Amino acid sequence: MKLIGTHIFLTMNPLLYLCILLSAAVVILAGLSYRRIKRRKFIASSLYGMHGLLVLALLVATLLIASNLNSYHRLTYEEDIADVVISKISAQSYQLALIYAGPDSATKVNQRYPVSGDEWQLDSRIIKWKGWANVIGMDSYYRLDRLSGRYASIEQANTRLPTAHQLSDRNGISVWDLKHMMKSKLPFLDAYYGQSIYLPMNHGARFSVSISQTGLVVRPANEIARQALEDW
Repeated sequence: MKLIGTHIFLTMNPLLYLCILLSAAVVILAGLSYRRIKRRKFIASSLYGMHGLLVLALLVATLLIASNLNSYHRLTYEEDIADVVISKISAQSYQLALIYAGPDSATKVNQRYPVSGDEWQLDSRIIKWKGWANVIGMDSYYRLDRLSGRYASIEQANTRLPTAHQLSDRNGISVWDLKHMMKSKLPFLDAYYGQSIYLPMNHGARFSVSISQTGLVVRPANEIARQALEDW
């Protein structure tokens, strides 16, 4: 998977072209409405004005959706996105360092997160486009969504509070929520949680996280992590 830029507007994808077309339509309709006012054709002016407001509302909605998509990355083929380094604090209490790779290494600050449990879990969101949306160049997008702890024991999972950390900002109109609200009215959009992965937490273990069209992939990056997987 390749990450081609973090800002969708800079990639000149179809959403940008749509915004340009809608902006041009707003300007044209506003001009037509103004010309009708000068000619005292107030009914015609009102019709153009109402159409202009509708197009303007659509433009604003498109910009908000694009702002939300801006928190995602383009997904084309598998590529490393982060390393997870584990340090043990006490029994079932760990600190996880998330070290970003690729473009995120320049735009995001590496963070440390306290996590309780026996295993760590990483969730991602993936947006896929169907049909003609793919034909016109709308690539799939992803973002890391949540890092959390997981207890191996069901009894502990039911009695202890979980530890979870949000990894992404929520800007603009959520494309995810829009998909679920409109259902079949957005047949070109397929949004879903990618694979949630969970692995054991061992002191000193380092795991390399990548993502592909099928979801998250995690591989051991040192001997401690490899041994942890063998003993799991």
